[in-house]
Amino acid sequence: MTKNRLLALLLAAVFLFAFSGCGDKTAGQIFKYDIPSGVHNLDPQFATDSTARMIIQNTFEGLFRQLPSGEIEPCLAESYEVSADGLTYTFHLRRDAAWGNAKLPRAVREAYNGTPVTAHDFVFALSRMFNPTAPSPFAGSFSSIKNAELIRRGAAPMDSLGVRATDDYTLEITLIRQDSLLPELLAASYAMPCNEDFFRSTKARYGLDLKSLLFNGPFGVTSWDNESAVTLRQNAFYSSPDPVIAGGVNLYIQPGSPEAPADPVGRFLAGSTDACKVNYGALPAVLGADGAYESFEDVVWVLAFNCRDEALANAEIRRALAYAIDRKLFDQYLPENLRVSEMLVPPAVSLLGESFRTFAGENSELLYSPHLAKQNFASGLEDLGLEKIPLSEILVPDTYNLPLLTGFVQQGWQKNLAVYTGLVKLSEAELLARVASGNYSAAILPLSASYSSPGAVLADFSSASTQNLTGYGNADFDTLLAATASLSGQEAYEVYAQAEEMLLYDAPIIPLFFETSYYAMGPDVSGIEFSPFLSGVYFKYARKK
Repeated sequence: MTKNRLLALLLAAVFLFAFSGCGDKTAGQIFKYDIPSGVHNLDPQFATDSTARMIIQNTFEGLFRQLPSGEIEPCLAESYEVSADGLTYTFHLRRDAAWGNAKLPRAVREAYNGTPVTAHDFVFALSRMFNPTAPSPFAGSFSSIKNAELIRRGAAPMDSLGVRATDDYTLEITLIRQDSLLPELLAASYAMPCNEDFFRSTKARYGLDLKSLLFNGPFGVTSWDNESAVTLRQNAFYSSPDPVIAGGVNLYIQPGSPEAPADPVGRFLAGSTDACKVNYGALPAVLGADGAYESFEDVVWVLAFNCRDEALANAEIRRALAYAIDRKLFDQYLPENLRVSEMLVPPAVSLLGESFRTFAGENSELLYSPHLAKQNFASGLEDLGLEKIPLSEILVPDTYNLPLLTGFVQQGWQKNLAVYTGLVKLSEAELLARVASGNYSAAILPLSASYSSPGAVLADFSSASTQNLTGYGNADFDTLLAATASLSGQEAYEVYAQAEEMLLYDAPIIPLFFETSYYAMGPDVSGIEFSPFLSGVYFKYARKK
């Protein structure tokens, strides 16, 4: 056994002893939470499902962690420096972090449990994102790293990436341009470390089952049954200045069906779970049961166009469709958790403690105007050489009043442009799958930020983004987004505001509503962190009276 592994094992033993005998009856308790479906991939660099990413945030730990407020706190990065030109970041890692998984086969446990987490694990994790044969869906987020894009295109060797370990606990990242968002990006689920030796031992199964995972976060996955539950328990090899309070979490799978829809709120009110995402209508019942809740206006519902379609690739056609929507018709039919929106970035997104919406306002120039709708439409049809556009259907989730509200969109198009469409109602999961496959013309879908920056939403529409579901591309928009990387504070907000205005005027998406999300905790529960970003729900500090 190596000296480093022996030290990690001793630290783990001291940690467990200290917190098993401290007399705190709230420590070590198991929490219950419902999730909408099972998960099929827990590989941090490739998992895109929001539930999977929440589990990763609870079972892995990166250089930083983003708090619900949007602030960044250090995790494995004990300290860091930035060079005078802003292009080189040097991170100094804590030396007490270790890998572990109690469910590995005995021989594998003996080989890897207690292995230190080092700078080399971050080099390997970030490097594998740019493999040209199978790049990570999130590779575009790190395009500022030296040679990242060249490697992804197969135009440079993997070892030329601007990420290196100068020693076991010092990580250096070199950029081709300044990127003020780098700490936020390094807090995301896809920037978690990966032990290269263990990864290669899994023979291409990394992240796909319990025997192919190695954790360095407060919890480890101890069972993974997509028919019933995923369970997390304290990771005995985890070490941190802040102790883990919760003993673990049972994540119960409640998929539901049209015939028997899941009722997570009912389960929460009956005491079957300790916390829950709730709808607005259930808040009186939550408060009546002495529960507490938190809320974030963190989602924007948009009408998205497939810009790969010949007609919808025309900005004047899209702009005409936007001008033909009268949002005033929505008002009396909106549920309490939705409000009309003209803008794209949700109010929960902030920078330096100020909401982006407070800075940039909530009024768009692209408002209801039958005259401009007809003018743009006629010009677009002339450019295309068409008499009408082949827009036959809008995909819409069968949730809230969205089918009814989308009916007003149909009416506006029919009345002002003689565009006739049908509605195809789908579950949200089915709709997102259709959109991701490109099999749609128009769709109503939710967008949210994976970290606290306007760029977290806007970057999904850049030409290089693998998350760009609309196929929209505009070099001027890309240039504006790239410019924000070297800016901070008000200067960054001003450029983000310009980029948002440009995107809205080009209209690959039309904002319709902001949604407020509500999360409730039982009367005896505290310490669960709910976030408006994709870190989701964090259980490390959870306790019960």
